[in-house]
Amino acid sequence: MAVHIVGSINIDIITSLDRLPLPGETVLADATARLPGGKGANQAVAAARMGAQTRMIGAVGDGDAGRWMVQRLAADDIDVSGVETLAGEETGTAYIAVDAEGENQIIVVSGANARLKAPAPVNEGVLLSQLEVPVAALLPVFAQSKAVRILNTAPALSEAKALFEHVDILVLNEHELGVYVPSDSGTVDCEDYIVRARRLLAREDQAVVVTLGANGAIAVRKDRHRHVAAVPVIPVDTIGAGDCFCGALAALLDEGRCLEDALSCASAAAALCTLGQGAAPSMPTRAAVLDLLSGPATEHAPQIKNRESASLS
Repeated sequence: MAVHIVGSINIDIITSLDRLPLPGETVLADATARLPGGKGANQAVAAARMGAQTRMIGAVGDGDAGRWMVQRLAADDIDVSGVETLAGEETGTAYIAVDAEGENQIIVVSGANARLKAPAPVNEGVLLSQLEVPVAALLPVFAQSKAVRILNTAPALSEAKALFEHVDILVLNEHELGVYVPSDSGTVDCEDYIVRARRLLAREDQAVVVTLGANGAIAVRKDRHRHVAAVPVIPVDTIGAGDCFCGALAALLDEGRCLEDALSCASAAAALCTLGQGAAPSMPTRAAVLDLLSGPATEHAPQIKNRESASLS
């Protein structure tokens, strides 16, 4: 079995600053780093480091950036035979600002990601994708594949609703849930999330996972749900935490775990991811995640203090 990831491959240009700028404001940054990223690539690295045989399907430009990204993915033992190099295109680039509290703002230039063609159906293991590549390219593979199909609705796009009936597990954060099913109550709490998530279910065998930052994650089915708490951390950088959750979840499902049992491990992986800088470089190994779950969190991160600071979004 394997995790097949259809998604974006980007170069991340990350600037660190004390606080994020307000509209029209100029602020000075402390440092800049060039790191591998893109939601698809991040999720592939997360899955591979959790021990899954992982295949990346995507597109890069024909310049040095594209070659560098393919090399970085291959270094994590990811099968890159499905990554196409497009002549005359630039590799996708994300411009990211991260403040002293670990919050971020992101601007993405799609580049070659916008030219991704629909891949062949995936008939074994797990298929995982996100929305930084064209919905038109994802629709045929989701409609025709027999693998366990996971869609992470990041970034939220209204046209992605066409994919929902072909998805087995839909993963979205509370903000993305609000795009697809706005709250009609005055109180936004876990019960409200569960009610709205159920409105996204098109079949009896589907599930929706809502990631809730410091409040953990909820797996919602037609007749039941399970909520897991977040590992309490003070994040260094929340970039890629949601991607880490999705990649780890896909790896766990690929090895035969049920969704509800996989939630805690995927949540722990996402928490560990926030303790490093950047997305792909911060994806934890399986050993680190299992160690965190079996022992004191402080052995791994002095920053761990209180639940309010955790982030999976």
